[in-house]
Amino acid sequence: MIASRPASLKMIVASVMGALLLSACQTAPQSQQVGQTSSFNATAPQAQVTFRQDTIEGAYEILAAKDSKQLFVAATPLFEDRAAGFLHVLDQDTLRESQRIQLPRRAFALGLNQKTHTLYVGNTLDGSLLAINSLNGTVKQLIQLGQKEGKDGWEHTRKVVIDEQDNRIFVTNPSEGGRVWIVDGAQGRILHNIDNVGLWPAGAAYDANTKRLFVGHGGKDEIAVINPATGTIEQRFTTGDAKSDKREDSRHFFVNITLSADGKKLFGADANTGKIYVFDTTSGKVENTVEVGLGLLDIVYNDARKELIATNRGVDRQTPAGTGSVTILDANTLAVKHRISAPVHPNSVTLSADGQTAFVTIKIPHGDKSPHYLKGAKDSVLRLNLNQL
Repeated sequence: MIASRPASLKMIVASVMGALLLSACQTAPQSQQVGQTSSFNATAPQAQVTFRQDTIEGAYEILAAKDSKQLFVAATPLFEDRAAGFLHVLDQDTLRESQRIQLPRRAFALGLNQKTHTLYVGNTLDGSLLAINSLNGTVKQLIQLGQKEGKDGWEHTRKVVIDEQDNRIFVTNPSEGGRVWIVDGAQGRILHNIDNVGLWPAGAAYDANTKRLFVGHGGKDEIAVINPATGTIEQRFTTGDAKSDKREDSRHFFVNITLSADGKKLFGADANTGKIYVFDTTSGKVENTVEVGLGLLDIVYNDARKELIATNRGVDRQTPAGTGSVTILDANTLAVKHRISAPVHPNSVTLSADGQTAFVTIKIPHGDKSPHYLKGAKDSVLRLNLNQL
């Protein structure tokens, strides 16, 4: 759940993993309800507007390959130390599972280098990355990033972003000190440890044209702009709403961010306010905002349709019984085009190569006190045919 203001590092990590994350619009949004499907009896799911399968325990980030029909889902059924993680490989058209790979560490985040056919799985609680051959599912390398914390803990990893051109991996660390790791993909070694990035670094996006890495976090200056070659912070963006970097003064938390195709706009999902903030990436100024909903978590820019797709979980600490939705907005005007109710808690979203299909992981409630709890239920993958909405 995502609280109105982060109160502790443990709560932040839980939020971004669940995590691991309508102002003046003139157009009335179209709403619909997405039900659950427990088997593959439906005919031609790729032709349906929505198609949902409840098949995965502990689903977190989802990632669609752009050069194949592979759909990857990171999953961690158990949180205990030394528990296994899983990588589920589905077909994008049917959501049929073609492969289930057991991993030596708990799996939360995903990043894919399609040039090297390497899938990087972020082991959030273990502070590491697993490099996996995306063609056959074999584990190629374990890259330890975080250092030991306390008796059994590790510095956590969070978002994993890939630079295919220069074969680098960017990984955020949601600590109060604020760290970003830049990793050499060829050798699996750390190129830069960048400290003092900001309060709880979480979301990240890379502009390959300008070679700038953007990192979203909390605190006073909520967006850091990093030069990956030098490992230096070159610019900071701020909403101007926080008076200091102290946790008690933080007003926003950009849990996930995305860039327009031309890199001129940054869209930040603020978990604190439930709003999307639009920044000009040259000036760093806020251009616009729009309210999406409680527990705003993930966001992607769809260049093919000039749209934004955002997920919100529908819950926080004060409102634990809600359900979430998937919202599709016009990326230029921020008008809401569609709002799709998707019980219970929409989590991670990814797009097909042509931008006409969206895939979303949907979490079941945490604990049996929720009115939406169903014993034995599993997390879901939702397929949305965008051109038929």
